[in-house]
Amino acid sequence: MLRDELIDTLRELALEDPQVQALFLGGSLGEGAGDAYSDIDLILVVEPADHRAFVLGARAWLDQVAKLVHWFEPHPGLPLFSAVTKDWVRVDLTVTVPGQTHGAKDRLKPLMDRCGAYEALPDRLAPRTADPAKVEAMVREFLRVLGLLTVAVGRREWASAVTGAGLLRQQLISLLIEQLDLPAPPGIKNLARLLPPKDLELVTDLPLAEPNRDSVISTNLAYARLFLPRAKALCERIGAAWPEDFETATRAHLRRELGVDWAGPALGVVE
Repeated sequence: MLRDELIDTLRELALEDPQVQALFLGGSLGEGAGDAYSDIDLILVVEPADHRAFVLGARAWLDQVAKLVHWFEPHPGLPLFSAVTKDWVRVDLTVTVPGQTHGAKDRLKPLMDRCGAYEALPDRLAPRTADPAKVEAMVREFLRVLGLLTVAVGRREWASAVTGAGLLRQQLISLLIEQLDLPAPPGIKNLARLLPPKDLELVTDLPLAEPNRDSVISTNLAYARLFLPRAKALCERIGAAWPEDFETATRAHLRRELGVDWAGPALGVVE
């Protein structure tokens, strides 16, 4: 059963189940911006008295209409589930209660609604300023991974160094998304739709580390030169603390151990 047929079948299942008060299609499909590769994001509403039992039986509920080959709880303890069917249709399911449907009318498509949950939603969400604590943690993690470059180079652990560069790359992409003040956290598989053309070009053209000394060092420095000025500007805008001491210590550490500095050309390294 392919995606669109499965959506129709899930709607019929919800209509036949008296416990289900509402079923919404979220994600890019709910916004009307999906494509052939978009997954199914479902928000299912039940009464509070039925919530715990429905959460415990969520897999069995989906299994009624789609043979699942994968079932995962991304955040244990929260009623959010990720599944893959035998036809490799991806389904994310959130189980909530009336009054706790997070979203807006321009982001959710009602498949069925017995309790008027859709009409209770705002027309759209307000812009969301980046969380200062989250951004500060992001900067600190970037500096920590950047400083670990000396360990990978010293031990000649090139595979680990490539992995570390990948972490820095992802932090840079996350930072570019945080700058956008989007109403809700987006999926990372929609960068072409989310990022401004200039930032999308920047991400597309980012160098990829190869498993050798010159490549991993030059790639780390390139990411630092892109990430740190943007991160500092964002911190200033939202009032996040900048870890000045950590930045200074990391810069001195890389100069001392590797003879490189992200503020200028790498000394003795081909870029």
